This record gives sequence, structure tokens and C-alpha cells, in this order.
Amino acid sequence: MNKPLKPTLGTRPVVHKNINPQGQGMTTSAGLRPVIDRPLKEGRELIDYTPELRAALYEKLSEGLKTLRLTASGKQKDTLIESLAFLSEWNAVINLTAIRDPHDMLVQHILDSLSILYCIPQEATTLLDVGSGGGFPALPIAVMRPDLEVVSIDAVRKKTDYIEKAAEHLKLGNLSAVHQRVEEHLVTYDVVISRAYASLKDFVKTAGECVVPEEDGLMLAMKGKFPDDEVAELAGTGWVVDRKREIKVPFLDADRCLLWLERA
Repeated sequence: MNKPLKPTLGTRPVVHKNINPQGQGMTTSAGLRPVIDRPLKEGRELIDYTPELRAALYEKLSEGLKTLRLTASGKQKDTLIESLAFLSEWNAVINLTAIRDPHDMLVQHILDSLSILYCIPQEATTLLDVGSGGGFPALPIAVMRPDLEVVSIDAVRKKTDYIEKAAEHLKLGNLSAVHQRVEEHLVTYDVVISRAYASLKDFVKTAGECVVPEEDGLMLAMKGKFPDDEVAELAGTGWVVDRKREIKVPFLDADRCLLWLERA
């Protein structure tokens, strides 16, 4: 990028640790009780993250990060593995992800999220993850970029509540969640990202106003196969695909690409 991203006074509030941009603390609904108080979903069982399983996941994570040319401390790796254990525990009682095998979760959630980490500008200070679901890519990005204030937004309350719980459990002071429709979220960010959230047209239509007005503000869309039809539908929206790149996720034989969306 030609020039560093700079904060724009008056466009975003100061993001304090453990406080979301709505000025609230943790947003816990009455229906989200500790796991011990909730019955398991039919056909599900709690997965025991034994030392042996954690060691195997740690080794696979290390190999995947090496393939992605990413450097992580032992603490960051441990946090990422613990995030899977926490997700598995909660996923047994509330629907957060259809992926339940720990190794598949590591690949399709953690490594998939981190495959685009190098595309987030180092100068960026704030990032909004739209339709974050169970916290992806927001949570892994927050772990790997502690300098970046990461906000997850989702219209489903149980998911944003879960992300707040996970951030607290993992001691991620730079990660928070907002239960809100993104088109109603009147806060701007250096980077706005989505992972299979919606069509490109709907993405820019609903979340485009959340990008800082400076020319360096950008939107990143994580997709599977390159969406030619969706790109064509951007005509007249005021946004264009500036760049595109095929993404290779370690241990995953599937199409992945990243699109840079910028104002026309």
C-alpha cells in the first residue's frame, strides 16, 4: 500500500480492552448458561482434549503455520489449540459449527482463517469480521495479531455471546463481539473482512459503510471458487475487485481465494 493507514478522529470510538464498540461489557444472554448446565445436542458427545490429542494438534498446527510462512510463539499455538477445545465443548450444546472433528476444525477453521493473515496490512489498527459465526476468522487473527483490535459482528445472539465467552476464556483483550446487523453498525474500521458471509454485492451493500473513508480502507472477501458471477454483480455498487489471489490452505484439498474490494 502506498501510505500507512491513519486513525480518523470522529469516525470510530476508542476500542478498550474487553469492551465492545457499543460501550458494553460482555453481552451474555440469559439463555447462554455454562456448559455443565446444558444438555448435549442429540447425537453429539463431548470430545476429550487429552494431552495426546493436544500434542497431535500442536504438531499439525506448527506444520501448517510453517507452510503458510507464519511465525507463532508457543503461547499463541497453545491458545489456538485451547480455542478448539473451548469451541468443541460449547458446540456440543449449541450449534456453532457443523465441523466437529478436532483435526478438521484445525484445518477448516484455524488454518483457513490464518491463510489470509499476511494480506492484512501491518499498519491497520482495527478490523471488523462480518458474520463471524463461531469466531472465524476473527479469533485466530486476534491471537496472531495482538496489536490489532478485532471486532466480530453477527446477527445471531448466541454466536456473539459465545465469542465474548471465548475471548474471556482465552484472555484475548483485543477481541470483542457485537450482536447487531452490520448495516446498523455505525462504526468504521481500517479493514472489513468476511468469510463466506454473503454475495459480494450484499457484502459491500451492507458493510461498505463500515470501512474508513480514506483510500487505504479496504474490504477483504474470503471465498471458495472464484465467484465470476458475483464480481459481475458489483457493477454500479461503487466497489470493484482490485486484486484476487488463490489461497492454499495446508491439509485442505479445496478451492480458496481472497478478493480485495476497493471503492471505484
